Amino acid sequence: MASLYMMSVFLILTISKVPICAAMGFGVIVGLLQMNLPISTIPRYMLAEVRSVPLLAIPFFILAANVLEEMNIIRRIFDFINHLISRIPGGLAQVTIVTEMILSGITGSALSDIAGLGYITIKAMDRAGYRRDFAAGLVGAVSILGPIIPPSIMFIVYAVLMDVSIAKLFIAGLVPGLAIAGLLMLTVFLFATTGYEKCPPTRRYTVREIARSGLIGAPAIVTPVIILYGMTGGAITPTEAGVVAIVYSLFLSFLYREFTIDRLWKAFSKSIRITALIMYLTGIGCAMGFVLTSEQVAEKFTIQMLSLTSEPWLIFMMINLILLVLGCLLETLPAMLISIPVLGPMAVKLGMDPLQFGVVLTLNLAIGILTPPIGLGLYTLCAMTGMKLERAVRETAVFLPTLVVCLVLTTYIPALSLWLPNLLFPK
Repeated sequence: MASLYMMSVFLILTISKVPICAAMGFGVIVGLLQMNLPISTIPRYMLAEVRSVPLLAIPFFILAANVLEEMNIIRRIFDFINHLISRIPGGLAQVTIVTEMILSGITGSALSDIAGLGYITIKAMDRAGYRRDFAAGLVGAVSILGPIIPPSIMFIVYAVLMDVSIAKLFIAGLVPGLAIAGLLMLTVFLFATTGYEKCPPTRRYTVREIARSGLIGAPAIVTPVIILYGMTGGAITPTEAGVVAIVYSLFLSFLYREFTIDRLWKAFSKSIRITALIMYLTGIGCAMGFVLTSEQVAEKFTIQMLSLTSEPWLIFMMINLILLVLGCLLETLPAMLISIPVLGPMAVKLGMDPLQFGVVLTLNLAIGILTPPIGLGLYTLCAMTGMKLERAVRETAVFLPTLVVCLVLTTYIPALSLWLPNLLFPK
């Protein structure tokens, strides 16, 4: 009963446009009062989880992403990919997808990627003759790769709450992330070749120009390789990988002669604000999870689902629908913190590996940033381009079928998520 009161207060306040942080806090207070527990339970559970060592990776990766953005390093990556593959049908649209794939291996955040990559690619595609709205919709769609391709801030939070290896979960997201990027590239290819979307021909660069661009961009492009190789080789932990990402990003800023104290201060300021928000939400989400766990909500929900059907594939489909709706109504991290204590144990009980469920859950909720009424990715695009929300929804919607296909494949083909971690981390 306490869980019902807690979630009701949370949802009512959220609908009433109360800030999500306050809505979660008031909801937990009501839940604890219903259980006759002191309010001091909240800081105790918040501190217990926030002090977790693996969560230290979050501020490091956030800072690395902001350093890349402020020091104009993203532009070097984009320029090299543009020289390398722009002759493929779809031109700069294909370049955007590949650049985001590389950028996702550094930042771990969809919204950071929209802000950092979007500013460069939308302007470049606009100058080249692409529709500005199409460019914005594409940036929104490819930002889905941010939480899937390692490292991922959402993966770190999930791993802490579900007690799974962060390194294994990072690797579990690699193949699905590459599959999403590949299918998005195929979608753009079909748009370009069928004439569904006008994709102007791009300049064909000479071998010398490609080589010169490669020499300039290569140091930035190898950043995700350094991070992944260090973790899979056992040389560094995910937290240490975040530190390596910062150090290497600062090294690049000096190498490209972009470093200034003012830019570094901006990167630190952004990172502090974002980290504080994530840590608070994680802490209050754990307190919320305590209420749900105390009342055995997961077990009761599993029994209810099994009373409807005993077919695991059908229950997995219903879980996806629940997560997609939740992603539409809530911001990504609160939706994750609420759904993990309830849906995580049920999915594992029905035979889904917790690593695979982490990828499935993250992909479901990541799609939510492209869907109203919350859709933070949509609002970010609107703020950057000045386009109306309706147009942003329409332009990103053309890529949603591709993303749903990726979701179905990830849900029902366990090998997509589990083959690589099993290969690199044999039991």
